[in-house]
Amino acid sequence: MKSQQTSSQLFDFKNLDKTSIFTIAIIFIILYLWHLGLYPLINPDEGRYAEIPREMLANKNFITPYLNGVEYFEKPALQYWITAFFMYIFGENEFAVRLFPALCALGGIYLTGYLATKMFNRQTGFLASIIIGSSFLYLIIGSLNILDMAISFFITLSMVSYYQFSTTLKSKYLYIFYASMAFGTLTKGLIAIVLTIAIIFCYCLLTKNLKLLLKSISLIGILIFLVICVPWFYLVCKDNPDFFYFFFIHEHFLRYLTKVHDRYQPFYFFIPCIILGIFPWTGFFISSLLSKSPKRTWYKFITNPHRHKYIYLCLWFSIIFVFYSMSDSKLVPYIVPCLMPMAILISRHLNHISYQTKIALFINAFISLLIIVALIVIAIKSDFISLEEFIFSGSFIILVLFISNLIIFISWYKYKNFSQIIAIYAISAILFSFSLQPIITQVAQHRTGKEIAQVVNTLKTKDTLIISYKDYLQDLPFYTKSRIAIYDYLGELEFGSKHDSGQGWFFNKEEFLSTWQQNPHAILVVPQKYKQECLAELNDENAVIYFETNKYLIITHN
Repeated sequence: MKSQQTSSQLFDFKNLDKTSIFTIAIIFIILYLWHLGLYPLINPDEGRYAEIPREMLANKNFITPYLNGVEYFEKPALQYWITAFFMYIFGENEFAVRLFPALCALGGIYLTGYLATKMFNRQTGFLASIIIGSSFLYLIIGSLNILDMAISFFITLSMVSYYQFSTTLKSKYLYIFYASMAFGTLTKGLIAIVLTIAIIFCYCLLTKNLKLLLKSISLIGILIFLVICVPWFYLVCKDNPDFFYFFFIHEHFLRYLTKVHDRYQPFYFFIPCIILGIFPWTGFFISSLLSKSPKRTWYKFITNPHRHKYIYLCLWFSIIFVFYSMSDSKLVPYIVPCLMPMAILISRHLNHISYQTKIALFINAFISLLIIVALIVIAIKSDFISLEEFIFSGSFIILVLFISNLIIFISWYKYKNFSQIIAIYAISAILFSFSLQPIITQVAQHRTGKEIAQVVNTLKTKDTLIISYKDYLQDLPFYTKSRIAIYDYLGELEFGSKHDSGQGWFFNKEEFLSTWQQNPHAILVVPQKYKQECLAELNDENAVIYFETNKYLIITHN
């Protein structure tokens, strides 16, 4: 019967021409770039990582990062530099600040496909690119101005270049490996070294290839690493003697080993992140683990001639997953580097899967239903998006999930054509990715201070002092191009507030009231939850509410 063709016959990629590859490439370029400037910055992270490079440009200081005028040492400077460059080229806007993460995401798609092709074949590489590029979490993180997509790109570049070195022993790949670790270190710190070295060490150990480990130690490579990394760390430590302790001890060891950042989550926190993160390809990942036939599982793959490749990919995934799972500080974006090896493993699994794919189809349908229900619950109960806004912006995503699952089940039961199923999945995954944009936009509207900043800008003069009441709206300095004075709040600005740069900008109650009374040009930005408390504290009949939203209000002098 035709339905009994082998998967290799169904997936003959001799017909995969350059036009098909070019078409997918253009789709992903559009998918990741077209929307970058369509929605405001999402607080807190996007506001923070937009303001730091803006201050670099304004102050012409590219050594010491500043946030709202005070030293900010939580992260290295590479992404700040590149974002500042894009701001210089394209202007200080949302497109410019999101461009680098989006380009890193596109680079990660290419590297994933490249590695899968080198490891296996063009078919696996092509599918791996589609899987990673259309995955839920990967697209979201690639659309935001945060550091996690950049560090994921450099970790992926490290792993791809080292694999190429392990198979060819060409020095150029080893040098790229060292350089990518250096750039990763300049992006998010020592994690770029720790994770890649741990993966490589375990790989050489499990494959009994210690000679490869010794060959990996390159004096030229180490020199490349030091030339890239050392200058900035030396200069910033020279200008800021307390940088070393705060960055290396507080932000690495204490952050990982303690709850100092109040981001504790249970050990299993990243399991649902992975399940939803790789959606809509989750079903094929789970079905490969649950398959009853040992010939159809990755366990069988590990015993075949390709076992070293699967060991490499599995270690890449598992070491990063376990490392972050053991940490006392957990955030969803941390797990993004795990998605690249997962995409390759899923793609390879699709090359060997049988026609008994009902479990994968039902898993994906079930997760689709969960996503729809979760979106509705969030719309009803959260302040990120209202039910009316969700109906307007979320209807397309529900439609895509419903229709694609319906078509997939009909195609499966009527034709039993697995290649057709994968094609439909690829198309629906891309449509799903596009359908996320209205949701992102609505969430951004509820997590930004742009509207408040625009009102402040209409009031602002050269003598205006903007004061934030018991809060710090991260994107307010970016949109107003002004430093913000803060009353009774420190947060992540606590470290910088203790320096000379913070003097006179962080008020206690007496300083706050005195400044308000003596400065008729002062503008007060207050969270709604502090409205009555603030008005009572001011006790000033000349204080008027000039503008008000459901999140913030602006108080000025009458």
